[in-house]
Amino acid sequence: MGLTQVHANLATAVMLFNVILGAWGMLKYFRGESMDGNFFGAVALSPVLGLVQAVVGLALVTQGLGVTVRAVHYLYGVLVVLAVPAVFAYTRGRDDRGAVLLYSAVLLLNALFGFRAYSTAYGNNF
Repeated sequence: MGLTQVHANLATAVMLFNVILGAWGMLKYFRGESMDGNFFGAVALSPVLGLVQAVVGLALVTQGLGVTVRAVHYLYGVLVVLAVPAVFAYTRGRDDRGAVLLYSAVLLLNALFGFRAYSTAYGNNF
């Protein structure tokens, strides 16, 4: 398996992970629950997974494989990495029910960012 395939598989993992976390958060919100350590720990892994994806992507660029990718691809990648820390800064670490809703919405948006990044690089071949 080449580095391009690893990058594509990580993109799929980023999308699925964020959808699952977003759905989990929405379930917590509609149950009236607030943030707990399990959910917050999983949410904290979202930008880490995005960073791993970015490192692999930068390795592809150093090999000359990322030059044909549109610039918006990189923008979506940056958004995947920065969205959750931005919510943390905005909420100032709150752990109430409103924070759960905000994190859930941003995680689902992160999944869309990942999907758009994937489609700008690999086309619509799903």
